[in-house]
Amino acid sequence: MHTEDQYESWSARYHEATVAMDDREGKIEKLSDELEWDLRLLGATAIEDRLQDGVPETIADLKRAGIKIWVATGDKLETAIGWFMCTSPQIIG
Repeated sequence: MHTEDQYESWSARYHEATVAMDDREGKIEKLSDELEWDLRLLGATAIEDRLQDGVPETIADLKRAGIKIWVATGDKLETAIGWFMCTSPQIIG
């Protein structure tokens, strides 16, 4: 588990790596390895690009239960934005 201070320090170093002129990929990979240790996957699921019936309500229920949701898309930024916009009335409140 990381503290907020540890994350802030890592985040600043990560930003520096993303704008580095030399060995950018190597620096980013090193910092990613530094952060991604001792992780435990609690669950995973996949959905189609279009939202299936009940998905916004389910996400809202999970949020009310204090469960954090991460959205990963291998597609385009527009897909993630569209997904968020479709669910945000139920999520944001």
